[in-house]
Amino acid sequence: MSDVGFSLRPAVKGDVDFLADMVVAAVSWDPDSSRFTRDQVLADRPNAHNVDGWPLTDDVGVVAVDDGGVPIGAAWLRLFSGDDPG
Repeated sequence: MSDVGFSLRPAVKGDVDFLADMVVAAVSWDPDSSRFTRDQVLADRPNAHNVDGWPLTDDVGVVAVDDGGVPIGAAWLRLFSGDDPG
């Protein structure tokens, strides 16, 4: 249990759906704008590119979980090559 109400753990393969949810939340952050569906957001290659095949060899990330272990946020880093930019 954490004194701050959450803790961080490494992002693993099983987190790919949650990371995709975080991409959707980032794209649809403005409550006054039209919301995009998950399928619409992830059909856009630049969005999906951030999580496709998670984790790739050089991917690094953390998932914030509440005291019950439920994911509540995430941050990750993915390096793209010049011939396949993000």
